[in-house]
Parts: sequence; structure tokens; C-alpha cells
Amino acid sequence: MEVIEKQKYLFDVIKTKINSRIKLVDEIESVLNLSENAAYRRIRGEKELSFKELLTLCEKYNLSVDEILNFKSRQGALFHYAPVDFSDKKSYIAYIKNLLGTLNVYKSAKDIEMNISAQDIPFFYILDFPELMFFKLYAWNDTVTRAPISYSEFCGNLDKKTIIPIYKELATAWKYIPSIEIWTNQTIDTILRLIEYYYEIDAFENKESVLFLLHQLMEVMNIVKKNADSGFKAENMKTPFSLYLCNVDFENNFMLIKRGEKMSCTIRLFTVNSIVTDNKDLCVETAKWIDDLISKSFLISGTSYRERMRFFHSSKNKIEGLINKIEKNGAPG
Repeated sequence: MEVIEKQKYLFDVIKTKINSRIKLVDEIESVLNLSENAAYRRIRGEKELSFKELLTLCEKYNLSVDEILNFKSRQGALFHYAPVDFSDKKSYIAYIKNLLGTLNVYKSAKDIEMNISAQDIPFFYILDFPELMFFKLYAWNDTVTRAPISYSEFCGNLDKKTIIPIYKELATAWKYIPSIEIWTNQTIDTILRLIEYYYEIDAFENKESVLFLLHQLMEVMNIVKKNADSGFKAENMKTPFSLYLCNVDFENNFMLIKRGEKMSCTIRLFTVNSIVTDNKDLCVETAKWIDDLISKSFLISGTSYRERMRFFHSSKNKIEGLINKIEKNGAPG
């Protein structure tokens, strides 16, 4: 009985990872090369999966065999981690393509909700501004590898013709997913400190490059404000969007995906990378933590006009302050 229970759990997890318009039986029939009846028997637990079939499904949907076999265990949580290596151009492209596949599944789901605790500006906003996104990648790469390379040299090594169209697809897919975001008054500070730091150590060839990034950041905040004003991510799509402002500096970036009763938690690492888990206990605890944060916050999207204006004016002043500093100082260094 325990084996059948674990097998049913496996198919429950797979169901959350495929397009909601695709029938689970059709998906399993195709992946395992089975007849419809044979696929149904495995899904219902009437026929045990072979070890080869189990491995095929786990590899196809990026699942851990350990997680499936020990899904009731409270001894720990299993995470999925996909490392990024910019010395291999295909590595990052594969990474963002995999993310696009995940978001495309999410955007087709009817019962989906994305919760984000934003210690830093969620990168989904930055995807529409490639140069700013490349700067985030550059800062991460410098931190991890300490490679003696300038921002422009780093950008020159990227396969922009392949990457930028994927960014656009990612940005579009994200706009279809209803979300709740929790920001603080310090959320914008992370990227501002990074830009100022790399400006001061001469990572840019000229101040115009830095100013261009700061003007892109201003555009990012204009988009966030527009979404907060309307209560939608993209007004023509009518995708619900809620923005909360929290006075508690929670110092992390969590993304919790709720899909009916199923949840997955993404913890952002080092700006670019992340670890992901479907562990029920951890997801439930994260959901409680996010709910507690919301109780300590106030909604600034749709309503609370005064507080919303105050927040965005403050953010704009921070960006303009750095712009003025750089323009006054002239050349970096």
C-alpha cells in the first residue's frame, strides 16, 4: 500500500508541472510510450511503475527519486539546484529556458498565485531592460568568480541574440501570473548599492553607461508604480497584482507558488541562482511567514494613494540622488 501511495504522490507532483490544458494521462502515455489504458493503470496505482519508468519520469520533470520515496519524511527538505556557469554560454541559456518552461506552465494554470518577499527588486521587472539585467549578471559573476573583467567586456561575451528574446518571453509569461509582492523601503537599495560600488571601482568604461542603467532603473520603478496604481500587472491583461509595503526588513528573497493545494518555494541565492523545493512542511511554514509579513504591512496597490506616492517618490529620489552624484563627480574612480 505504501508503494502505491508514493506512486500516486508522484503523479500528483507531475500534474503540477505540466500545462493544465494537457490531460495527465495523455502526458504519461507520451513520456512512457504506453497505451492509454496502461497509463491510467499506473496513475490510479493499479500497476506499479518499473524502476526505469520511475527514473524516466523523475528525469523528465526534474524530480528527486529520494523526494518521491520519502515524501512523508520530516527529517529534512530536498531542494533542486541548477548552477550557472558563464564560462559556458550554453549553461545560462539552458537555465533561463528551463525557467521559461516553468513559467509557461504556471501562466496556463487557473488556480495559480505567486507570493514574493522582495528584499531586492524581483528580476521579472528587469527582464524588459536587458542592459540592467546584464549588470545584475555581471555583479553576480564577479562575486562568484572574481574574474578581472569590465561590465562592457562581460556583456560582449554574452549571446545577446539568443538571450534577449527569451527575456521577452519570460517577462510576458510572468505578466499572466497573479501575484502578491511584499517590498520594504530598502528594496531598491540593493541594486543602487551595487551600481554605485561598481562605478567607484571603475567597472564601467564611462559614466554614460552607469547613467543609462540608472535611467533604466527609473523606468523599472515607473512600471512597478503603474502596476500598483491599477492593481494589475498589465492593465490590458487584467492580471491581479497586490503590492504591500512592510516596515520590517526581512532580508531575503522568497517566491512561493500556490497552485491549488500544491505549493513550491524558491529561495533566491546570490542574485541569480536559486534553490527550489516542493517540501510540504517548508512551503506551509513559508506561507505562514508570508502571511505574517502581510499582517505587518499595508497594501499600497489600488488604494492608499498617499502612502503609495510617498513610497515611489522616495524611490525616485534615491535614484536621482545617485544620478546627481555621478554627474557631479564626472569620470568613475
